[in-house]
Amino acid sequence: MAEVHTRAAAAADQLTRTTDQILAEVQRLPSPLIHWIPAPGVWTVMDNLCHIREFVPFWTNQTLRIVRHPNEMWGRDQTSTARVAAVTNTAQNTLDAVVGDIRREVERSAETMRTLSDADLAVEATSMNPWWGTKPAFFVIDELLVHHVEKHLHQIRRNVAQFNQALLFGAPPASFVPVRGRSAPMAIRRIFCVGRNYEAHAKEMGVAVDREAPFYFTKAAEHYTPSGATVPYPAGTSNYHYELELVVVLGSPAFRVARDRALDCVFGYACGLDMTRRDLQLVAREQRRPWDLGKDVEQSAVLSEIAAASDIGHPSSGRIELRVNGETKQLSDLSFLIHKVPDIVAHLSTFYHLHPGDLIYTGTPEGVGPVKPGDQLAGVIDGVGSIALEIGPPE
Repeated sequence: MAEVHTRAAAAADQLTRTTDQILAEVQRLPSPLIHWIPAPGVWTVMDNLCHIREFVPFWTNQTLRIVRHPNEMWGRDQTSTARVAAVTNTAQNTLDAVVGDIRREVERSAETMRTLSDADLAVEATSMNPWWGTKPAFFVIDELLVHHVEKHLHQIRRNVAQFNQALLFGAPPASFVPVRGRSAPMAIRRIFCVGRNYEAHAKEMGVAVDREAPFYFTKAAEHYTPSGATVPYPAGTSNYHYELELVVVLGSPAFRVARDRALDCVFGYACGLDMTRRDLQLVAREQRRPWDLGKDVEQSAVLSEIAAASDIGHPSSGRIELRVNGETKQLSDLSFLIHKVPDIVAHLSTFYHLHPGDLIYTGTPEGVGPVKPGDQLAGVIDGVGSIALEIGPPE
């Protein structure tokens, strides 16, 4: 294998970063925007994505063609219809499928680029395009791969800006979460939460555990709050509670997925705090009403950075601990989860088409309790990470 040259490695890294940024942003876009046509003849977001899917492997192969066969001409045969076909009838494509294809093609391209040496990049060959003439291999990598993908990122952002201007009130801002060891963040799509998933917590709440199936409530993605933030004590409550939880992050589509395949759909894990207006939740529970006022609270979905499962595996045991002002309040083990991660993902996927960016807060152990302004919360889940939150004064 050829020695990896800094220029090729840097280009591979840049290609990966830019692509990750594109995919994170488009997965957070409202569905109508994906196929929205800004003006006659202007490409949609999906058109741009389908073009990236086509040209990344094409120009990667053309780079290798220059390196291996410098006496042959490289580039597009003007009679080829592949480029046009790639952006024809793109409305038939699903976003998840195209995103998955792009991710795989870019991974292959970056892997190939890292095998190229300085001498490989300097090899020249003549293009079929007379405007380009004779060019070295690094021209294809720099201009037709890396900068080409960057150009489409800007085109997609222009579409988004124009779409937002066309809306009555504009689009809400997206919520992005950092991923450990990655330059690109992840866009939050939806937040699902599992209730009463530790027996000891169910007992302290005075309710029985349902071992037959988990039950769920939701939080709006806009309630995401990063670890380390200070949040105001919320309105409408005098009994605001902490709940430390393991959070599952979906990385692949899942619908009616089998339990033994459920973990294949998990991208990673994080520490989460499900902050709760306990007084309002209990009132709703007694009156058999939904928990929205108690659970779907502004800035109540606190989340640490995401740790990829490819780096940490799939934790099924380990300490989960929360301290308030240095004093341990919650201390348990992930092994006490009643409904395990594969069971939750499989079960939830029978009701929803789950997508990359969906989060599942898996439930909290015993020891929940109230906070007051000035309190400092610090949580840790072994093998996953840590989380922190400060409670500020009410607004």
